[in-house]
Formats: sequence, C-alpha cells, structure tokens
Amino acid sequence: MPGDSNEARLAETLAQCTAELLAELGVQFERLTGVRQPPPTGEIIAAFGGFGNDELWGSFTLLGPSKVFARLHPLPPTMPQRDLTDWACELVNQSVGRFHNRLLAYGVKLAPGVPQSALAEELRLASSLRPSRIPISFAIDGMVLEGWLELEIAPSFRLAESPLDEEAAALKEGSMVLF
Repeated sequence: MPGDSNEARLAETLAQCTAELLAELGVQFERLTGVRQPPPTGEIIAAFGGFGNDELWGSFTLLGPSKVFARLHPLPPTMPQRDLTDWACELVNQSVGRFHNRLLAYGVKLAPGVPQSALAEELRLASSLRPSRIPISFAIDGMVLEGWLELEIAPSFRLAESPLDEEAAALKEGSMVLF
C-alpha cells in the first residue's frame, strides 16, 4: 500500500475496495484525486456508515446525484427514490465490509455500523468532527460519486507493513461473520 502514514495507507485501502466494488458492478469509472468537484445540483443522495475499534474510528460517506446511484443499481432505473437511498446505503456497507475484510489480514478488526442515508435537493458536507477527512471520489458517466473517509487514529495504532497472514485473516468477499 503506497503512502507513509497509517492514514494514507488506510485511505488507499478503502479506495481500492470501493474501486473493486464499482468494477464488479460493471461500470467504467475514473478515480478522482484531491480535487473537490462543484457540488452536484438537483436531487442528491448521501449515505454514510461508521466503523471502529479501540484505536481507530471512522466513517465513510458517499454523496452524489440520484442519477449516479441509479446508474450503479443492478435493476432498471425506474425505481422509487426510497430504493435508491437504500442502495446507496448498501454501497457504503459493501465498501466498508470489504475494507473490514482487507484489514483483517493486517490484524485489524473493525466493528462496522449500520449505514444511513439522506435525500435532499441541495446537500453539502459540513465541517468534520474527525481530525481527518480524505476524498475518495470517482467519475462515472459524466457524474461524480463523491466519497469521504473520516478517520481518528489513536497514537498507539500501527498498521502492519504487510499482511500478517492474508489467507487466514481475510474473508472472501461476500462472507459473513456471525457473532
């Protein structure tokens, strides 16, 4: 994983997980780096979910026009907005789930939260409660799926330089852990 800091490595891991999910959904996309796009106009959906453990806390938000979520949905685009907001939550859930699985290989266990969503005509992210907000965004068919990772990392947290035991620790995508 490129980057020197825990924060940069975690952000790159989540970006890779989200890109893999988009690829599995069969869309062509381009990863956008560092530049914040103008706020989308029209109907906007935001979905967000938290995760954490004793040393690492964070959340992941996906924000974009309803049309981008409709484009990503596997069913025809004539679905009610309620279904699109549920789908947006599922995209966050799957991205964070993949992130969780990937970090297991590094000995990091996360407890994911339940994603939530909001639908609005105008929506902007306010200042973060976390010390760090990192953009993870994608261009899809002329639209932007804006992603934001927020992290708070305890000084004692250290992400291993390489997987500890990748085959034993990481779960296959789609696996379920019952507790």
